[in-house]
Amino acid sequence: MIAEQSVAHGDEVADARAPPLAYSIIVPLFDCRDAGTRALQSALDQTFPRERYEVIAIVDATASRDWPNALLAQCDHVVTVDADFRAVETEIMLFDAGAKRARGDCLYFIEGHTVLAAGALHAIDAAVKTAGGWAIACGRRTNHAATRLGALIGTNNDVHEARACEHGGFTLGANCVIRRSAFEALGGFDAALQRFNEAALYERALQAQMRFVAVDVVLCTHHNDAGLRWLIRLLVATGHAKARHYRSLRDAGTPLRIRHPVYRWLYPAPAAALAIVPLRAAGPLLIVVSMALARAFPRLAVTIYRLGVGCTDVSGFCVERAFGQRHRGAPSHCVATHATSAQSMNAVVGRMPATIE
Repeated sequence: MIAEQSVAHGDEVADARAPPLAYSIIVPLFDCRDAGTRALQSALDQTFPRERYEVIAIVDATASRDWPNALLAQCDHVVTVDADFRAVETEIMLFDAGAKRARGDCLYFIEGHTVLAAGALHAIDAAVKTAGGWAIACGRRTNHAATRLGALIGTNNDVHEARACEHGGFTLGANCVIRRSAFEALGGFDAALQRFNEAALYERALQAQMRFVAVDVVLCTHHNDAGLRWLIRLLVATGHAKARHYRSLRDAGTPLRIRHPVYRWLYPAPAAALAIVPLRAAGPLLIVVSMALARAFPRLAVTIYRLGVGCTDVSGFCVERAFGQRHRGAPSHCVATHATSAQSMNAVVGRMPATIE
């Protein structure tokens, strides 16, 4: 559906005569929480001209009985991935598999628990079409939660969103678009960094002096009702990835941009080893306490929750610094991907949607 275009990022100025930008919405059907298939449905239901965007769905190759076949038939690409969809470490590889199939000028990564506003692409396109030399566009999002933990997760989302609106940022939470040329120039995703790829790409974009554009519109609803065990696993995995990122920068002689001094204090392996047990015990306990206080003392609960998140994240950082590869075990990884055009999906779902190939 999209004619392949190449618009280089850089210092070019907007040109009304240039071909319109095309967008690739990349949707891994992973960690869908209470959103179900609405993330994929919302990507397909954009009010934006359909010939100017493609939808790429990434699905579990081992779960074909559970595929939303009617929706997949409307996608431009369906990428089946042999991976452990139960592991938090898998997610970045799913995004990467979708990025490799993208043909649009702009990459729009959305999570399985993020539901796009119908006019999200319209709002993005209106904000960037007169902005020359932009690389990343950042919009706003709303939070949906029915549980205490979900509401607390939403408070952290708000903090990160406010920071992105003020300084720029990059997330995979359906409120950021990145030009494909910029994404490639920044090196794309690194599987070892897992969800810390968001921060790593942002840091590289700052170093490259790339331009951020604010989209002052709510682009999506973020469904936050994760399970406590899932959240803990995600935070610990992010801590591991953060330690690997800092180590790679130090090895390359690159100045570190560390947000909190605790990562400097615990960078030496002996200090990290001593901190693992108290942090690993305190983090989940503080999160549970914050959940108990969320309704009666919401402000206090938020403070305790953020402290608990920090302790849990740093516990993973300390394990990586103290033991590294010896403690990590066999990595969960994507062993194969199979890109399927919408046309060939017809054999699976019995429909013939339009195709870009």
